Amino acid sequence: MRSSDRLQAAWRLVAVLVAVASIPLAVVVGISAATTTGAHIRAENAAKTAVTATVVSDPLRIAVPVGQGVVASGPPQATVAWNFHGRNDIAVVVVPNSAKRGSTVTQWLDSSGRATTAPRPTSDAVVQGIDTAILTVIATCCGATVLVWCADRILLHRHHTAWAREWRDFAPGIGHNKPS
Repeated sequence: MRSSDRLQAAWRLVAVLVAVASIPLAVVVGISAATTTGAHIRAENAAKTAVTATVVSDPLRIAVPVGQGVVASGPPQATVAWNFHGRNDIAVVVVPNSAKRGSTVTQWLDSSGRATTAPRPTSDAVVQGIDTAILTVIATCCGATVLVWCADRILLHRHHTAWAREWRDFAPGIGHNKPS
């Protein structure tokens, strides 16, 4: 067995070990991402306040471009009004399909009293952690694969160069090395 073959086998073994070792690393990275995202979601949700808003206009479905000239109708939107700490405000928001002028809907406000989205579920943090862990494993395995491929190409080039040199030394009068 050539030394380059032993080097190639060792390099591949290291790549497999790195790929396997990336799993516990991905778990740690995923847990960290889930914890950070969970804290961020809880902080965002704590700053949101629900108020009862009254629909003051008829809900409309706005056309939404889907792609290649295809248009679909989006969710119904309507103007809603609310009173928060003595201040009246209005906004155009997405309302339920059953909403009509005069009906009430829940409107979420940020800490400054402006309309915002509903609180995110904390399960989003778990999904973010799982996504991060999976991407960590995929990135590590792809990186190891690319490094093995590059090393294989380098070793293959060295192998072909060595074969060419051995053939020149063995038979200098054959083929391209023929003296003129």
